[in-house]
Amino acid sequence: MNNNSEKNIHWFPGHMKKASNQIKEKLKLVDFVICLLDARSPYSTFNKYLLNIVENKAKLFILNKEDLADDSVTKLWIEKLNKDGNKCISLSLENKLAKAKLMNAINEFIKIKQEKMALKGIKKCKTRAMVIGIPNVGKSTFINYLLDKKQMKAANTPGFTKSISWAKVNDSFEIMDTPGILEPKFENKINGINLALIGSIKENILPSNELVEYALDFLRKNYEKELGNRYKIENINEINNEQFFELLAKNRGFLLTKNNLDIEKAQYIFLNEFKNGIIAKFTLERP
Repeated sequence: MNNNSEKNIHWFPGHMKKASNQIKEKLKLVDFVICLLDARSPYSTFNKYLLNIVENKAKLFILNKEDLADDSVTKLWIEKLNKDGNKCISLSLENKLAKAKLMNAINEFIKIKQEKMALKGIKKCKTRAMVIGIPNVGKSTFINYLLDKKQMKAANTPGFTKSISWAKVNDSFEIMDTPGILEPKFENKINGINLALIGSIKENILPSNELVEYALDFLRKNYEKELGNRYKIENINEINNEQFFELLAKNRGFLLTKNNLDIEKAQYIFLNEFKNGIIAKFTLERP
């Protein structure tokens, strides 16, 4: 096991520090902030460092990838975040029909700006928002979803967006894309594990065996039925993790030379099926 695995994980490349400074400078140009979270891990994607920067702005929290998350837990997170002048909704950017719900939420903030300006005798005004979040949470994809076109480049790779850019949604609303920013130091090791399990940081930052063990233990505790059904293993809590992967390798026919079981392949397949929501729709954290 990596000797550094028990230490807090530091992850703050130069471009993230630069982007933080840019966000501070541009904040005065926007009326509210759209904070993109991953519905599978709202707490770990809730960047306290970044939210402290935008503390005085109203926020629209969006729990992205709701299709991969536990619906009952998503509802609890919406209740928690939908207060203090902020609003929270969940959606999947894969679902085009969810755009109406998104625009309804955005229009609430636009209406507040318009009413404020109307009191000053200004009838026409633009509302501007800034999109913030950690790497690979879907900010550029989110903006393209709003625009119905691929104006912002996007990739399923942490740290893809490196600069700030503007996009016009309509005549009254503009949106600013920002680079993904992680906290300079993770609050605890579990945050790093959660982010690796949803693909927001590179897996090789942490030992793969730790990710596999954590994911399996999490499913045993919270989604035992779904875990057993997926791998056709009855009484799954009567076997240990080593036996689980031996059964998985045997059932899937993962063999090395001389008919030895390929445990490493079994773990790799398990981890990918976990991340892609194939085993169960999961949420790693409760509010």
